[in-house]
Amino acid sequence: MRARDLVGAEVVLENGRRLGYVTGLRCTLDGGGRGPVEAPRLQALVVGHRMLGRSLGYQQSSQRGPALLNWLFRVLHRETHIVEWERVAEVADHKVRLTPAFPD
Repeated sequence: MRARDLVGAEVVLENGRRLGYVTGLRCTLDGGGRGPVEAPRLQALVVGHRMLGRSLGYQQSSQRGPALLNWLFRVLHRETHIVEWERVAEVADHKVRLTPAFPD
């Protein structure tokens, strides 16, 4: 599976209710590998309702930039969820279905 298969995919709960769209991926460098650098391992999905601002990095609290833009993107992305990869039940047809254990 590639990142492009996940980013932009619709995320739905087990009851079919839409949680949002995958706007980013969180990875760690502990996935093993043959070279001197560990391979990345997908840790979590960043799920939100808007893609605007994500590509600029404004979802990260450490992002510096104009105060007005920081405030605007913080307001627009306040409904962002971090979904641990273990909560994903299925990925198919550009849709991510979560397990019933994910809280509504």
